[in-house]
Amino acid sequence: MSLCVGTVLAVMRLSRFWFLRIPGKFYVETVRNIPGLFWLLFFYFVFPELLPFGLGEKLHGYAYYSVIAGILGLTFDNSAYVSDIVRTGLMAVPRGHVEAAVSTGLNRFQQFRYIILPEAFRIILPPLGTRMIHNFKNTSLCMVITAPELTWATQQVESITFRGLEVTFMATAFYLLVAFTAARIIIRYERLLKIDIASVRRAGT
Repeated sequence: MSLCVGTVLAVMRLSRFWFLRIPGKFYVETVRNIPGLFWLLFFYFVFPELLPFGLGEKLHGYAYYSVIAGILGLTFDNSAYVSDIVRTGLMAVPRGHVEAAVSTGLNRFQQFRYIILPEAFRIILPPLGTRMIHNFKNTSLCMVITAPELTWATQQVESITFRGLEVTFMATAFYLLVAFTAARIIIRYERLLKIDIASVRRAGT
């Protein structure tokens, strides 16, 4: 979700229309300067209170609302950083490629769909992958709103069994395994696409 929102924000920030550019920039500058933990607390405690017609009470009564609040909070926070990464990729697409797309008769949407976004994502794959792994680790913050994620489950098991060392070791091993596997997949995909520093620099010229 943060990748989709971040991509839309990046396109808005590079738009020549002020009514798209200014809201996109305002969103990123606001969200990026507030701790991610705040957004988790906001969507769990404050957001339901802002809804009309008793919708807030229904949300608080929903057993899995903490999970939904966690997803919204992490998406809200991560999309601002993803927007910066995608924006960098969009700006690195050679101007000649865009002009070639225009000359073939593609409209603006088709230029982004077939030329600009594929090239941009190829360029930003390394930093984007790192950011997604970082976001995965940030899921541990969801324990403050009692969302049933791994760190929260670790604390629950520890409080029942008093086997803190073993449980913490298992949780650490799981985080390492998932993060390491994701990193290896990204590296293999980079090699498949033949992405290296030299190609990224050439793309930016």
